[in-house]
Amino acid sequence: MMVSCTNPLVGTWVQPSTSYTQEQGFVLYKDGSAEDVNIDFVTFKSWEKKDDMLILKGENTGSIKGQFTDTLIIEKVTDNELTLSQSGYSVKYKKKN
Repeated sequence: MMVSCTNPLVGTWVQPSTSYTQEQGFVLYKDGSAEDVNIDFVTFKSWEKKDDMLILKGENTGSIKGQFTDTLIIEKVTDNELTLSQSGYSVKYKKKN
């Protein structure tokens, strides 16, 4: 049996849709690039993991245009669940197969 040594963060991570929002999140690629999933006015470009932090970089495409860097604390990561927090606010994502 082969053991995979891939980064558990690589993949498509989404928050489930609600009656008010569609499914949204991001895709983290093995090469360090990233893209958004159904997020208006944001385009993710790249990502990196540093210690227990996920650093997402991208561009705002709405009325306030410009580059941004989001630094999020990785509270939990498993094969199918990711919890990120920022400023005391936690968000849970599920991995999409």
